[in-house]
Amino acid sequence: MNTRHPFVAAVFLSTLILDVVVEVSASPLGEAGSYCCTQRNHDAWTEIATEVDVVVVGGGVAGLTAINTLLNHNVTDVVLLEAQDRLGGRVRTYRQDGVVVEDGAEWIHGDERNALHRLASSLLELDENPPADDDWDWHWVTEEGQPGRVLDYAKLMKLFEETEQPGLLEPYYDTGYGYYYLDRFPEVFPPSTPHQEGLLHYLHQIVNSDEGTGSWLDMSAEDADQYEHQGEDFQWKNGYDTLITYLKETIPETVVHLSTPVTQVVWDCPEFPSQALVVTQNGKAFRARHILVTVPSAYLQKNHLTMFQPRLPSDFLHNLEGVRLGVANKIQVGWAEPWWGKGLYALDILWSHFNLPPHMCWLYSVVSAFSVHQQKAVVELFVTGNSSLYMEELQEDEVKDHVMHLIRKASGQAVPEPTFFRRTRWSRDPWTLGSYATYITVEGHEAGLRNHSQLAQPIKNSAGHTVLLWAGEHTHNTRYGTVDGAMDTGNAEALRILGLLKPSSP
Repeated sequence: MNTRHPFVAAVFLSTLILDVVVEVSASPLGEAGSYCCTQRNHDAWTEIATEVDVVVVGGGVAGLTAINTLLNHNVTDVVLLEAQDRLGGRVRTYRQDGVVVEDGAEWIHGDERNALHRLASSLLELDENPPADDDWDWHWVTEEGQPGRVLDYAKLMKLFEETEQPGLLEPYYDTGYGYYYLDRFPEVFPPSTPHQEGLLHYLHQIVNSDEGTGSWLDMSAEDADQYEHQGEDFQWKNGYDTLITYLKETIPETVVHLSTPVTQVVWDCPEFPSQALVVTQNGKAFRARHILVTVPSAYLQKNHLTMFQPRLPSDFLHNLEGVRLGVANKIQVGWAEPWWGKGLYALDILWSHFNLPPHMCWLYSVVSAFSVHQQKAVVELFVTGNSSLYMEELQEDEVKDHVMHLIRKASGQAVPEPTFFRRTRWSRDPWTLGSYATYITVEGHEAGLRNHSQLAQPIKNSAGHTVLLWAGEHTHNTRYGTVDGAMDTGNAEALRILGLLKPSSP
């Protein structure tokens, strides 16, 4: 870290404050299970294995899209293996007593240029009238409820959006994304600016929320510059799981195997050179010509040594270590009626002092609370990085008490106890180990990882047969971290498989 930069020290101090709470370790993933293919039982697994053309591992958006593409092209000898008892992956809509919130994906990131936007519109499930600025009861305040300067907020937003302009980040390609902002910040907010440290902290946290990073210095600036913006954000009328319902409705039940974790993929077998063997935790086995793996990047990083036999090629693993899946969590708080009055509520928080007791320091990552789509009395907060991991370790009542303390202090109102409370804990989900988004780290960039498609390179066995293929948001160059990016990769890899399945010309 270049601590000689005049503003790195402030960001580093902010990170230390967020980290001081406790050292948090990721929840351990259980062992793969007793169902593994070994030299002793290899022949037995091979004997009972069902032969298919394609196995898709993972029933998230990429996997579901791939299966649909294959089925639509009359490739029906396929199976989809999903570890959980539901489909959707990081699309997970939660409903309780009329409240509808999203644990995972929430927005369609783009207008008519975006394929998912067009799909939702064709299904008549797109909310085509997102709230206008005038619809919000907006407050820009310190954590103590003192009003901030609106001009400062406007300047922050303009600065935040600067990096969408082509070419601005090119001089920073060999370093962290945040260095652009660290250089520009003092030009916009000179030392005489009131709450200068708090304004820098706010900018840092909204970048973290936007990218899923723990620190804006972690993400490669070149990777940040590759992301393609496609317009304003939109939402589904009746929940993001509308998409999952659509994707699964034409898939035969016999194709989908829920609660079926894959424990091993034997991808280089001399006795059947044009197939791979897949073994599952519940005792199923499949021999397939092609395996499409769509699990999250963090799951691959943690489990590749036990999941794949033989070990995956070193160049693939080298690239895999160059990315990181962020741990962005949500906290949703609701009441029977909105205590702020009518309309939508937004509270943007400018931290003016960093003097919380250690067990509450995770709150520094929270810089906004805003109304949830079509929920008149529910607000949502984002937490990222180590603060997010620490929050996951707290008891739910502690999280609620801390959040209510912040909302009451910042709003300056006697906010009643909530009737609805929910927080996500994505790093503790053993099948995802994170949420949003997969980004190329500075170290990954230095090691030669320049784009996400390097994670989508198919792998051939020793006979030259393409057996392993990869899809998911982490493999998309310009739309990583998005549902439409995941769909695009699932479709692209299915089309690649279709080409591989075609008989060779004589």
